[in-house]
Amino acid sequence: MMITSIDKLTQGGCEREKKEKICRSRGGESCAFDGAMIVLQPIADTAHIVHGPIACCGNTWEGRGTLSKVRTYRDTPLHQMGFTTDMTEMDIIYGSEEKLYKAIIEVAEKIRPKAIFVYATCVSGLTGEDIESVCKKAEAELCIRVIPVNAPGFVGPKNLGNRIAGEVLLDYVIGTGNSPLSPLNLRGDKGGLINLIGEYNIAGDLWLVEPVLKDAGIRILSRITGDSTFEEITYAHRAKLNVVVCSRALINVAKEMEKRYGIPYIEVSFFGKTEMTKALRMIGASGKGQWARVGLEGKIESIITREERQLNEKLKSYSHLKGKKAVLYTGGVKSWSFISALLDLGIEIVAVGTKKSTFEDEEKMKEILGEDVPLVEDVTPKNLLRLLKERNADILVAGGRNQYLAIKEGFPFVDVNQERHIAYAGYEGLVNLAEQISNSIRFYAGHRSYMSNKTYFQSQEKSVAVNPLKHSQAIGAAIAFQGIDKALPVIHGAQGCTFLGKVLLTKHFREPIALQSTKLFTEDVVMGSDGNLIKTVNGIIEKNNPDVVGILTSGLSEVKGDDVKTAVSSQQSAISGQDKECILVHVSTPDYEGGLEIGYAKAVEALLGAILTCPLPPSSNQINVLAGSHLTPSDFTELREIIESFGLRPIILPDLSALDGSRQGFSALAAGGTDVEDIKRMPGSAFTLAIGASMELPAKLLNEKSGIEYSVFESLSGLRDVEIFMQMLAFLSANPVPDKYERQRRILIDGMRDAHFYFGSKKVCIALEPDLAIQTSRWIKEMGAEITLAVIPQNAESTGGILAKEVVVSDLFSIAGDFDLLISNSHAEDTAKRLDVPLYQTGFPVYKIIGNNSKTTIGYRGTLAMINETADIFLRKGERDGQI
Repeated sequence: MMITSIDKLTQGGCEREKKEKICRSRGGESCAFDGAMIVLQPIADTAHIVHGPIACCGNTWEGRGTLSKVRTYRDTPLHQMGFTTDMTEMDIIYGSEEKLYKAIIEVAEKIRPKAIFVYATCVSGLTGEDIESVCKKAEAELCIRVIPVNAPGFVGPKNLGNRIAGEVLLDYVIGTGNSPLSPLNLRGDKGGLINLIGEYNIAGDLWLVEPVLKDAGIRILSRITGDSTFEEITYAHRAKLNVVVCSRALINVAKEMEKRYGIPYIEVSFFGKTEMTKALRMIGASGKGQWARVGLEGKIESIITREERQLNEKLKSYSHLKGKKAVLYTGGVKSWSFISALLDLGIEIVAVGTKKSTFEDEEKMKEILGEDVPLVEDVTPKNLLRLLKERNADILVAGGRNQYLAIKEGFPFVDVNQERHIAYAGYEGLVNLAEQISNSIRFYAGHRSYMSNKTYFQSQEKSVAVNPLKHSQAIGAAIAFQGIDKALPVIHGAQGCTFLGKVLLTKHFREPIALQSTKLFTEDVVMGSDGNLIKTVNGIIEKNNPDVVGILTSGLSEVKGDDVKTAVSSQQSAISGQDKECILVHVSTPDYEGGLEIGYAKAVEALLGAILTCPLPPSSNQINVLAGSHLTPSDFTELREIIESFGLRPIILPDLSALDGSRQGFSALAAGGTDVEDIKRMPGSAFTLAIGASMELPAKLLNEKSGIEYSVFESLSGLRDVEIFMQMLAFLSANPVPDKYERQRRILIDGMRDAHFYFGSKKVCIALEPDLAIQTSRWIKEMGAEITLAVIPQNAESTGGILAKEVVVSDLFSIAGDFDLLISNSHAEDTAKRLDVPLYQTGFPVYKIIGNNSKTTIGYRGTLAMINETADIFLRKGERDGQI
């Protein structure tokens, strides 16, 4: 049996309508069950049990943008939890009232809510489940309120469910408790005492309005129901004024409270400067007699002056929005209040969809825009697109269900419905709205940079590096040699140089690492270490038969003055005289200068210098690829696949693809990389691609030795950089871009549109090697986020390519500031905790997450993967911070 009269619920709030109509939208909405949940579920210390099959709960829980600071079960607000009896076919046949009763008892004992709401659904309502009796029985046993909500979806639209929920509050909650405020406070001697009705704190709207009300001397007694507790609603009858925010939803509550308790009500909106100011003045005027002694109207005018002055100053940054055109399609109070907000920003309304609006809403629209308001009843996807195009709209302002309609067609979009993640209420909310509109318009216009491209650079001179970002040249060179088949690098230094480096490399790659040491001890330092070096190299050749041995110097061997270059040259001559084919490659990598990236590039140069011989006749389809240290093992595979799909044969130097986990068995030598014979064929290539700015020096050396032209690609991530790379390959091969990459490009664009909402105006700090910092800054900037600080371990000629507000040569400990995300290696975990920001792990070393080496970061697919991962981080951070 329904607990309320449908006739009663469908009449109130429609006085302005000339026709006798139900005060609800004319279609396109959800059901009564959803409407009831929207109203009641924000009461965050209560449990909400859905008595029905899984779909009703499964499709709705945690699906709304309402936020709460109330923490109950394991520090989680209960409105983010879903509870359902999950009715089965047998439950429908034999009945499930006993199941419902047990569910109520179990939730009460495990979760311990302040109250429990139990919802009928279409199935349980249709089968005649008597949830009222079950609730009454459970309440008697538990001694907490167990409240039935008879709003099965079939009884009407969402708006009707809103009002049914309002009747539930009137019948079971409001008027059942006593306020903790003293009689003096309840009289209003210390300011206006109001209830907010129909405000659900979507995305934190209430949190932007409440401080302004408080400063103006207006106190909220009960929030119905955003960010509320069950108890505060019980004493809502003690307020002096009801302020109704969404009249469509809960006007029946305000009217009934006026009858029962003599509390007057007003209808307001908090969206936009004009409406917010109007709302404050209406509150002040409504309590003239009872609030005069506290000077409420004077306080309100003072606050309005302050807030409008601050708002006008902030909106100067968005003056470019004046004259932009918008199509608006939403419902309820938002259908007219957002018109006012957009007009406050100087945006022209070229069409308003009315399918979800009441006739009363239309009248308010006409009050704001005049009788010629461009109202449109037909808001089918096809017609919405037609409106956007024909009326030359710059943006669609609508609900999330229309988001993909817009972005699939490349139209800027801002979500203003309950699924949104940004608060738009109050004066500060208007700034947020301006920012989101600006971000979206500029994103789709291709202007993804919102700050000046000028970069401030400084190198911090410090006595101590705390939590260093920097790694030695020898580590970088050792990484390069892992990409040479049958190679074995040797660090000429103390044993610890190799041991600790090998541990770090193994942790990062999660693979056996080929690395040896000459193990210098005191006597070697004093007496000389050439003999030690020769002995170590000969032992390696005898035991492992490598094709290449890399001799990497250390700070120790360099400082003590060993002539390693001459020793290696002499040893190479001796090896050749023995008809052995092992090539020795000397790389000067003292750890007191440079860093990982420089050591890696030096190793590539040294390999070219030691192995290349005479020029060869060019092969039209063979190209050289000098791949930088910033690429993951999986990136090497992706790079090869992309190039080969154009009909080109790449010689990639070095090739770290085998470190993605595909190697089988164990070898003391590096396995699966570029072999020596391929390196010898490099002078016969038609062109050289240098991937990463640090690879330009090796490319120049190859040009000097073989006359091969080259091009440097500082980034292979991000839409534009990948497009340029694809066009270069098309030019070199004389073949069009393969269809599969055109498809990947479309998917990337679609993904960028999906994710860009989470990137807009986010502040990011990156702490990476220069090449990776450049590449990362490109796609981050492209997505609309701002890199406010980039920390690099050492300076490089390419530093100017980092798209950041400030670039600093420093360590992890020095990082300070207000960021939304830190992008760095695993060592930065403590830094992220100190800054209280999430960490996106990339670069070197990465050992605190699994799968880094199988992760692709380049090309269209790799870019999309990083965008999605980062957007998820922003989403989780927003949930943690109570912004989503």
